Amino acid sequence: MSERLLDTIPLVDNVIANYLFKSDYYHIKNWSFDFNGDRQTSDGYNDCFCIVIVKKGNFLFDMARKSHDMHTGHIVIEKPGFEYRLRPASGECTIFNFTKDFYDELIKNSGLERSFFFSNPDMLSVILNTTPGTDYLHHRILKILQSAGKMEMDNLVLDLVNIIVASITNTSRDDIEHSLRINHLVTVEKAKEYMNENFSRDISIQEISCYSCVSPFHFSRIFKKFTSFSPYQYLLNTRLKHSELLLKNSAMPVADVSFSSGFNSAGHFSTAFKQKYKVNPTQYRRV
Repeated sequence: MSERLLDTIPLVDNVIANYLFKSDYYHIKNWSFDFNGDRQTSDGYNDCFCIVIVKKGNFLFDMARKSHDMHTGHIVIEKPGFEYRLRPASGECTIFNFTKDFYDELIKNSGLERSFFFSNPDMLSVILNTTPGTDYLHHRILKILQSAGKMEMDNLVLDLVNIIVASITNTSRDDIEHSLRINHLVTVEKAKEYMNENFSRDISIQEISCYSCVSPFHFSRIFKKFTSFSPYQYLLNTRLKHSELLLKNSAMPVADVSFSSGFNSAGHFSTAFKQKYKVNPTQYRRV
């Protein structure tokens, strides 16, 4: 489930693991496996906090004397630092591996020290059912892997983490949200400054959160509480406003407007522009 998994499974021919996306604080990996023909178990070690979403087949594993049988519609959340055993099965999973710094900040800044799962050292994993929301986010993440910018992908992954974490915490959200508003006004001010100065680049949430001196997970929640926009929505609207001014006040070709505004393709720019302004960029210029 982490990068060490392939090192601990002797029958690597039965596993195909492909990294799909690498961020500053998470990796997305597709993991296909088929141990049915061998009828043997395989031991592994998990060294990072991860979320596993089953796409196809079955995912059978034993952990701390408990057996788990997962299939489509299941999500497993796993703490770092434990051994597990895979039983004969075949299937395919999407695995989200997160860095230690992200995990520590997630626990600290989301009040998860008191949650039934994260506060119990004897609970190494928890299995949840997917929802239409988590299914859609998972589908969307996989669909745009090749075309998405860093910010768009970060936003989707953090949305997925937010939904999943919210389903396993019993912490009062009112207390947390009140603290966010009181203590992090400067965080949002710095984030807006950074985005307005760097919107033309493919910036990530990691960059903005570092500049704002908070963790990526914590930053996304803070920013949306203050602005009612996710960081990606805010960045997208900034880019569109910049492009609107260029279309109005310059003779720059539409393709150049697109790239100078931070879009990675003219097609993406045209689609986003039309969704907001109800006409495509060329038509807008003629109005």
